[in-house]
Amino acid sequence: MLTKIINRHYFFQLSFVTFLVTLILLVILLYGNLVKHDEYLLQAISVSPYSFLQLSSLLIPYALSFALPFGFMLAVLLCYGKWSSSNEILALRSLGSGIFSWGMPCFILSFFVSLFSLYTFLHWAPLSRAEFDRKKAAIAWSNINLLLETEKEIQFDLDQNSTEPANNNLATLSDEPIHSVTLSVGSIEAGIWYNLRILLLGENRKLLRIINSQSAKVERSELNSHLILNLKNVDFESSMDSRDSNLFVSFEEWDRPIVFDLSSKTNSFNIKRIGFLELVELSKSNNEKKYEASVLIQKGIVLGSSSVFLALVLLPISITHGRRESISNLVIGIFLSVLYYTSIILLEELTLKSSSAFLLWVPNFVCFITGSYLLYKFDNTGLKRQIKCTKQL
Repeated sequence: MLTKIINRHYFFQLSFVTFLVTLILLVILLYGNLVKHDEYLLQAISVSPYSFLQLSSLLIPYALSFALPFGFMLAVLLCYGKWSSSNEILALRSLGSGIFSWGMPCFILSFFVSLFSLYTFLHWAPLSRAEFDRKKAAIAWSNINLLLETEKEIQFDLDQNSTEPANNNLATLSDEPIHSVTLSVGSIEAGIWYNLRILLLGENRKLLRIINSQSAKVERSELNSHLILNLKNVDFESSMDSRDSNLFVSFEEWDRPIVFDLSSKTNSFNIKRIGFLELVELSKSNNEKKYEASVLIQKGIVLGSSSVFLALVLLPISITHGRRESISNLVIGIFLSVLYYTSIILLEELTLKSSSAFLLWVPNFVCFITGSYLLYKFDNTGLKRQIKCTKQL
């Protein structure tokens, strides 16, 4: 009965500290992500505070996917280190309670943390990042002038089978297929772009044609889905690499508007921005990204279950030494956690090159073997050592 009461107290104490540490780490990681995308967030807040909050909130799952497991690990080191230094663990051991008794709150909480982390890594975070990219692009393209000022140039990829107006207008300007178009602007005023340069690019970004316009009237379609350019005082020439390298034509006005599809900018496929079920389907298909999808699934499972495996190592480390070495235990634990996540990142690159997804599980196997040994050693030989350390204090 007493053991149940103590374990319940330990569980709630550990959960509370995990929540606090995770919250602190979440704020730090979220701030780092916000700074990374500050240009788009400033554009969002210029639209409305709600757009800013909505865009910021979509970064929370990605930050939480790392903050929660790491927060739990720090909580284990802090809580059990404190209980060990205050001789609570020694008292429990002297009553005959082993590490698998009073350590059970750590193992139970690690299981729940891992379940939530699996959901976050494999489903919630990727979909939130995908939605963030879509909303970020929508905000940026709703203020295309600011986008040009910050990125200096913008590029449109043209679908060769599309019937979009831009494809129809530009296809006749070159004997070779046009794959993409790049726009750059000298200066911008209300509704007018000055010194506009349009580069028509072929396969492998080969420069085919150049269009220079002293000014262009800029319009957008009713739903902001298309950019419409009316060119004035135009010079049209071929590139030096083109077969028609001596082509040069000047005229006062382009005969028809050039139209670009803005929505196509947000439709590019990113395998890291799809949910778990789509990832599983992709891994079973004949798609060229099949193996990459399998690696991402394995990586998500490994990282999601990291709390369970690292708990096996960090629990005995946090309670091995006395009060004087509690800070060193914390430093060692943090170092091991950072080393664990760094090794996963490095092994992911190696896995993609070697076609062996088993490599991603190496850190978990090492943690399991090392943790099992430390738990066994502590439960069988640690009591005498802890009594000796307590007498020395």
